[in-house]
Amino acid sequence: REELGRALTECLKDVAAMLEHAHRVAIKQQQALVDNDAEAIVLTSRAQEEVLRRIGESDERAAAVASDLAEAAGLDVDSTDSHSIAEAAGFPYNSLIEQEMNKIARLAERVERENEVNNTLVKNGLDIIACCLRTVASDPGPTAYSKDASLAEPQAYILSLDRRV
Repeated sequence: REELGRALTECLKDVAAMLEHAHRVAIKQQQALVDNDAEAIVLTSRAQEEVLRRIGESDERAAAVASDLAEAAGLDVDSTDSHSIAEAAGFPYNSLIEQEMNKIARLAERVERENEVNNTLVKNGLDIIACCLRTVASDPGPTAYSKDASLAEPQAYILSLDRRV
């Protein structure tokens, strides 16, 4: 059980490290959305997908080790809570497992909050684009976007997702 406790602690540390990385990527993605930096948005989106995939893998490993630990301790795998599994690991791993579980919960909340903000920024950006497309489509006169256009638009308009601009 000591070896399983050590393995579970390491798996949980991996999950926590991946969540910290996901939080940093979410913050970079938020800045890219605010800055309207398409390249950075693509890069951070791909990085976030990879981090989430790796979190899933680490979490699966932790779940497998936790199941093995519960079985070794004679606990019912289906009805055992995380506190019981931590206690089954014994000293000093029980407190380390509890600390990592608490850290994971806090980090997951932070990542979720940042991703909610990012989703709102993306939604706002799509609303702006849809509004602009409706405006262009409903304009009866010749514009740079119509088939009857004879002149280019006099100036470019820059759209930003940042309300401060």
